[in-house]
Amino acid sequence: MKLFHAGNSPYARRPRIVAREAGLMDRIEEIDAAPLGGSDNVVFKHGPGGKVPGLLTDNGAYLCESLIICRYLNDMAGGSLLPTEPKARDEALHVDGIASLLMDSLFVRSHEIRREEGEKSPGVIATEAARAARAYDELESLAGGFGDEPNLGTITVVASLGYADWRHPGDEWRKGRPLLTGWFEKMMQRPAMEETKPIF
Repeated sequence: MKLFHAGNSPYARRPRIVAREAGLMDRIEEIDAAPLGGSDNVVFKHGPGGKVPGLLTDNGAYLCESLIICRYLNDMAGGSLLPTEPKARDEALHVDGIASLLMDSLFVRSHEIRREEGEKSPGVIATEAARAARAYDELESLAGGFGDEPNLGTITVVASLGYADWRHPGDEWRKGRPLLTGWFEKMMQRPAMEETKPIF
């Protein structure tokens, strides 16, 4: 399999962590597809999106959405990163949804902030900043149940918070959120998290 990624993308970091935590790295070749701007980029050979992550499976299929890739890799690993007990599974998916919302909100705001001055929308920036703050608070309220072993939901939390540190340090998400902060720092000691963290 080939996993296409680029730079500090939180969407690409998510399956890169999954691949490591699921013990699949001996079956995956990681390919850095950056920069993504040109139409001749390698990712266009496999699909119309021109974005990362993308997973070329051993069967020749090309999976191009972060969540789909993570679920696919987890299935390949026997489902080890998603609890089988119904209540625990629901909780992991709930966390995954909140963290995915945060990732999307941070990404939208990051792009809006980097627009040319006359093209920026203060309304979008304010809306997404408020949405992110609510997501941080919700994750803080849930962090006590995250545990020490990662699952698909908490992996998305790590990827989102790492992206926040890079693109939105002014959010100061750790401030007033001791449970989330402590859990995150503990998770960052795992090799899978350390090897994939944003470089800035």
